[in-house]
Amino acid sequence: MRAIVAEAAGGPETLKLKDIPVPAPGPGQARIRVAYAALNPLDMHARAFRVKWGHPGFPFVPGYEYAGRVDAVGSGVDAALVGLRVAAMSEWGGNGEYAIATAARLVPVPDEFDWKLAATFATCAPTSWHLVHSAGRVTAGTWVLIHSAAGAVGVLTTQIARDAGGRVIGLVGGADKAAWAKQFGAEHVIDYRNEDWVARVKEVTGGRGVDVVVDGNAGPTAAKNYEVIAPLGNVIYLGAMAGQAPDLNISQLIGKSFSVTGFVQFFHQARTKYAENAEITRNLASGRWRIPVERIFELEDVPRAQAMFENRELFGRTLIRVGGDL
Repeated sequence: MRAIVAEAAGGPETLKLKDIPVPAPGPGQARIRVAYAALNPLDMHARAFRVKWGHPGFPFVPGYEYAGRVDAVGSGVDAALVGLRVAAMSEWGGNGEYAIATAARLVPVPDEFDWKLAATFATCAPTSWHLVHSAGRVTAGTWVLIHSAAGAVGVLTTQIARDAGGRVIGLVGGADKAAWAKQFGAEHVIDYRNEDWVARVKEVTGGRGVDVVVDGNAGPTAAKNYEVIAPLGNVIYLGAMAGQAPDLNISQLIGKSFSVTGFVQFFHQARTKYAENAEITRNLASGRWRIPVERIFELEDVPRAQAMFENRELFGRTLIRVGGDL
């Protein structure tokens, strides 16, 4: 089968398109014929070996998030799964024509979803829903600042927060992203490359600051979050695409009595027992909430797609066409 292989830790140049054996499912596993894979930040983190926990080891096939049809199952797995449309996440392999996943982790794809939405919803939608409702506790009038507001999680979190009555400020890098992101309902969109975003956030909130910050970038400028957070607010980190944040000044935290929390969707889903899935499916199927797919790359173009992602050149959701519309 054709697959992208990360041969060693490094940049996108370490990714090679190869012919490798089709994998066989082991006990408790299913083999998926992949339709589309979503470009997920963890693909880049794993390739560069910025994450160690759960790393598959080199060489490996990227593709942390994908959708396809169950093609075969291993021992201990119900054979009725074969032929079903499923989404897979939290295990790599989706940048190959066939991938192995733990059967118990597979997510059924709603009949209302096409293959492109099937490949995008399983991480993006629960993440956005729980950022708003579980972690952010957004209600009417809550000010929410969203970093990377032109990304998939950013645009969907914007829509869900607005539906909850939140007042959303989106941060983007570049005038083109600012113009594009406005369609998703943010009250204000700020281009941090051309504006002093701290001053602008304070201005639009009347000097008060925001109640919730959603940040998947972190990095050396993350301390600015603490300048714009209001007393009793919450700064939520769900990633560190820009690198690690500086150490937190505890006195500053105490002075405003704000919180800094980490976020992984699975902990929140375990607590709610996936009760939010019905609302997510209904709103995505109806088009009320959108996960915009802006670019679709072919399998051989994964190195370029990853480079563009890391250079912040992509908007919305980016997909890799593997088997296509199966």
